[in-house]
Amino acid sequence: MDKPTILIIEDEPTINRIISNYFLKEKYRVLSALDGFKGLQLFSKNKVDLVCLDIMMPNINGWDVAKTIRETSNVPIIMMSALSEEEDILKGYSLKVDDYITKPFNPKILVAKVKNLLERLNNPIYGNQTSGILEVDGIKMDLDTHRTYINTIEIDLSKTEYDLLKYFLEHQGKICSRNLLLDEVWGIDVYVEDRIVDTYVKKLRKYLGTKSHYIKTVFGVGYRFETIDE
Repeated sequence: MDKPTILIIEDEPTINRIISNYFLKEKYRVLSALDGFKGLQLFSKNKVDLVCLDIMMPNINGWDVAKTIRETSNVPIIMMSALSEEEDILKGYSLKVDDYITKPFNPKILVAKVKNLLERLNNPIYGNQTSGILEVDGIKMDLDTHRTYINTIEIDLSKTEYDLLKYFLEHQGKICSRNLLLDEVWGIDVYVEDRIVDTYVKKLRKYLGTKSHYIKTVFGVGYRFETIDE
């Protein structure tokens, strides 16, 4: 199977070259652009599997590039941001950006994020799994018996705690707003305050123990489950 094609849109030549080289070393096919206009041209003419997108660029900035891409495509987008984290995430969430990495960053972390995100999106067992074993880095959920284990130790979860953890495991790397979690876990026909999500996340973190940091807070938005540390 061919390696995915990564489009890197970054106006700083040195950063662009370094990032590109890291992906090339991992045998990805790489397309690169030094401005948003060229990036959109490459996107329209090629089959792109994921976009790594800088925000602060001349002529067409990253926000406008993401907005244009989203008009026709749901391709994964990872923003590479040097701006205020909360401000960027809030704006990016409205544009359905999939993930963020804050500058300066280790290119190895970006490659790991891309690999993780693409594997989750392309793996049919995630998002629809109703039976069998769902396991992520020592967190194991037996979907047939509704039993959950942390490093082989069984933990006793309520139905809502179980459903919330399952949703996180199935959607690693995705930014999940409180409203999204309320709809997906509690149900669209049930009215509860959105802060109930915070209460259940706090409970889950206690159960996860040394793995509690996998549930990362996205300030002003909600949460993201990710086993990769920046």
